[in-house]
Amino acid sequence: MLSGPGFGMYSNSPTISDLPVIPIGLDRFGVRTFPTPFVHIERWSMVWGCLPVTYSFPDRTWKLSPFLTVWILCGVGFNIPCFYDCLMASIGGDNSLTLYVMILIVAVMSVSAIAMHVLSLIFHKEWAMFLNGWMVYERKFPTLTTGVHSYKLTVPLYVGFVICVLFFVVNILNELRFNLINNDGVGRMLSLVYVYVIYSFTLSMPVLWVVMASKVFVLCLCHIRQELECILECAKFGLTCTSNIQKCIAAGDISLLQEAVLELRRIIRAFKTIIGPFMLVMVPHHIISLICFLYWTLVSTLDYTDWYFPLSFGLLSVQAIAPIFCGAIYSEQIQTEKDSLIEPLLMLKGTMKDQEAKDQMATLIDHITRMDAQIEGRGFFILNKGMATTVVNTVVTYLVVLIQFYGSNTG
Repeated sequence: MLSGPGFGMYSNSPTISDLPVIPIGLDRFGVRTFPTPFVHIERWSMVWGCLPVTYSFPDRTWKLSPFLTVWILCGVGFNIPCFYDCLMASIGGDNSLTLYVMILIVAVMSVSAIAMHVLSLIFHKEWAMFLNGWMVYERKFPTLTTGVHSYKLTVPLYVGFVICVLFFVVNILNELRFNLINNDGVGRMLSLVYVYVIYSFTLSMPVLWVVMASKVFVLCLCHIRQELECILECAKFGLTCTSNIQKCIAAGDISLLQEAVLELRRIIRAFKTIIGPFMLVMVPHHIISLICFLYWTLVSTLDYTDWYFPLSFGLLSVQAIAPIFCGAIYSEQIQTEKDSLIEPLLMLKGTMKDQEAKDQMATLIDHITRMDAQIEGRGFFILNKGMATTVVNTVVTYLVVLIQFYGSNTG
């Protein structure tokens, strides 16, 4: 149940400095960890400049990360020269459609990477508030956050890391092989290495954050549903016993549960506020990338007898489409788990005879019903399976047009 030593200790708006440290159990690796379940994605994001804050253990607070400044300088100092070098190395009198597709994808990568770091800088205070809010929630409601530090929860994150590294290695080897065959300059090779670094790591951050946060929020909502089912069983027991038991349940556990739901709702809204602009940049980026890479896959299959080029571009196509589907699937899980709370709440409300308890339960049901838990792109779209299907239809339409242009040019 929700009552007990986990509650009551922090009833007066605790701050991070008032909270006890959670034993994460990773100290045996000799590395100090962040005090949140987002430890792995925090480190990965901070290294690539997409998480603008880092946790200071002596001060027990979040501070601006020095990596962000480094990557902003890299964005200004390297993106434009890399784009220019790729452009100049590839022109050479070639005015084919393939050239324009190459220019488009390199430009989109550069713009998206710069936008990522700019958005990180703009929202650095919101990042700190979100992470602080979660740390307070985790310590205030320990029964609802049980298991958020488990390695099982981070399995999709590790899979994402491995896939990013694998795709990066495969495509770098492809570019190196292409340079050796065509005797291209070192500058183009270095430029493309930087572009693939951006695409494989920096631009994977928003979706990895969506996956990790969705897993954490779904686990908390699952624990809330389990607590509701326990309260419902107690309420049914109270129907055959004294009314004091039922009153105690309604006034005690339901009050704490309502507080937990409202605070989780605020944390989810804070995360959506931060990640929304990132999704607004990343979803169009992945759509354009998917169109370009699928086009290159088909063209290389027709033009080259070598199997390595279609393989490389095919992997890039997978890398472009997978984040959209992964983000949509995990984002929709939050909404599904949230909707599963309504039925036990209505059943619990039906067992109550006290009008005050019924009103309190009706308020809680209203809050949960109005909670929009799915990730969205600042109101332009909702990241769900329906949107992923729309993306596929859009990509197929534009790809058919490009293939028709390609056929008319070669014919």
